[in-house]
Amino acid sequence: MRSKPHLLRRARDVFALTLMLHAFALLDRAQVIVAHGAAGPAGLDGPWLLDEGDPPGWPHSSADSRPGRPYWLSQGHSPAQGPKVVWLHATVTSDEAISNPALLVNPNAEDCQVFVNGQLAADCARWPRTSSAARRWLLIHLPANGAQVDFRIAGPSGGAARLPRSGEVLFGRAPVLEDTRTATDAAHLYQDLLQALLCAGELLGGVILLLVFSNDRSAPEYLWFAAFLFLDGTMSLESVFSGVYPLFPHAATPLTDALGMIGRYAPLVGFIAAFTGVRLNRWMRGYQILLLTVAVLVGLPFLSEVFAWLPRVRDQEFQWLLLLVQFPFIAGSLGFLGWRWRRGNREAGLLLPSFVLASGFEVLGLTIPWFHDFTVGRFSFEYDDLSMFFFLVSIGPVLLFRHRNISLDHARVTAELDAAREVQQRLVIPPPPVAGFQIESEYHPAAQVGGDFYRVLPEKDGEILVVVGDVSGKGLVAAMTVSAIVGSLRTLSTCSPAEVLRTLNRSLAGNLRNGFVTCLVARIAPNGTVVLANAGHLAPYVDGKELMLENGLPLGVHSESTYAESTLHLPPGAQLTFLTDGVVEARNAQGELFGFERTAAISSQTADQIAKTAERFGQEDDITVLTLTFAPAEVMHA
Repeated sequence: MRSKPHLLRRARDVFALTLMLHAFALLDRAQVIVAHGAAGPAGLDGPWLLDEGDPPGWPHSSADSRPGRPYWLSQGHSPAQGPKVVWLHATVTSDEAISNPALLVNPNAEDCQVFVNGQLAADCARWPRTSSAARRWLLIHLPANGAQVDFRIAGPSGGAARLPRSGEVLFGRAPVLEDTRTATDAAHLYQDLLQALLCAGELLGGVILLLVFSNDRSAPEYLWFAAFLFLDGTMSLESVFSGVYPLFPHAATPLTDALGMIGRYAPLVGFIAAFTGVRLNRWMRGYQILLLTVAVLVGLPFLSEVFAWLPRVRDQEFQWLLLLVQFPFIAGSLGFLGWRWRRGNREAGLLLPSFVLASGFEVLGLTIPWFHDFTVGRFSFEYDDLSMFFFLVSIGPVLLFRHRNISLDHARVTAELDAAREVQQRLVIPPPPVAGFQIESEYHPAAQVGGDFYRVLPEKDGEILVVVGDVSGKGLVAAMTVSAIVGSLRTLSTCSPAEVLRTLNRSLAGNLRNGFVTCLVARIAPNGTVVLANAGHLAPYVDGKELMLENGLPLGVHSESTYAESTLHLPPGAQLTFLTDGVVEARNAQGELFGFERTAAISSQTADQIAKTAERFGQEDDITVLTLTFAPAEVMHA
């Protein structure tokens, strides 16, 4: 039988062992990391206590009673199939007293929270956010006598959590850590400096093209390419700054990426069509809408939760989606430009090398992993950066060449319009006074130079020859045609109206470049007898009623055309009104034509009133109105 002192010693040993085990358990739960030389700063690689999943009571409490297991940040990368949520715990203190202690942490995660003594001290999702993409480290102030620090790290889009690595959790004085973070930010920005400069160049180019388009609205290709530069440059610049200073909240990042990589092709479709002189058809517009729609659906992940039929595109699947979207654009644009070039479109041939070069880089980046992103010296590149750089460098001279040619064309057209305006000013002159008639005229060109003309030629015997016409087309060609007609009338003033038209028609046939001239000729005697012949022109009005005349072919259509004559007699005080189709074809904002009924209703008014009424309704073509009121001497005397 064992003695009592021996039993007491055994009981004491057991109790001591129990206390020791309990102490080790407490020490394991309350893991302590002591920083050495913290003014340095010092790295806190571990050991930390690691727990998988959220503790009971989360998110209402950050207290965690689970034992955890030791974990060192130097153990390597997080496993791709690891837990979705991980907690790290430790009591952080220093072996020497320092002022203003703090932690500097690179969370390397989209979703993370840092708790100090059970209180939330930092959140990756708060503004400005910090994540694996936005690489600005978290600066967390600590109490002077040490603190319990807890990290909660969740994986991106439901994936495995990515833990900080060795050297990514630092302890030291806050000012020193702030300098370290600033140096890290500068290194990140310097790494992406060339990409930032490329984006700035795109935005500057977009502004220049907008200014060019504002001065030349007839060149929509400038507007389309400016939209492309703004969209790609803005989205790319956001991705550059999101590495350090995010410009948009985290939820907007997928949308900016999708618009920058997919939506940017929509304005390029319009640019190709406008540059090659092809009108956007419904297929092209449908493809533009499809590109923007895909970008929005991919860029707003919450839509897949609202609409179950929409697939959720994860990061690793985005590259395959890019290839699926870009291949039709690459194949379609190259095929279209090549086809148009083979058919003689010079503009398509100018664009083709740039699109071949850019498409080559896009295909290489999407199909060869090592070409997707790489580093040269201290600068990092992506395939899209090289594609955009060489695309802009190659297409810049093309746009400059195009702008130079357009500027020369505009200068030529301006000179032509100036010459035509000078010619027309000499041709469109007020009619001379004629005894027995009150004559009024109005001429309102729709553009700088019109194609309408009129002439009133008095004869010695008191008769007058009235000619009103409209030359198809505008500019110097129309003005020269009017000059030729007016010059010929001087030798035809004694001819009958039909003979005047036949002679003019023979001289114009084959010389109008597929154009034509409508013309109405009237010879009016002093007694009010009027003989008229018409070559495709609007019939005149007498006291508000349209005359019924035989109508021949316009001048210049067929060299052997003949023209019939009609005769009428004007009573004293009657008004004969000649006008061009600019009155009848005036159109209001709703697309309604002025029409013949309104024209007849105002045809008894003065020339000035008729012209202004049609102009206010909505002028689209030249307006010419000539009125002759028969007022013989005896009527005027009475």
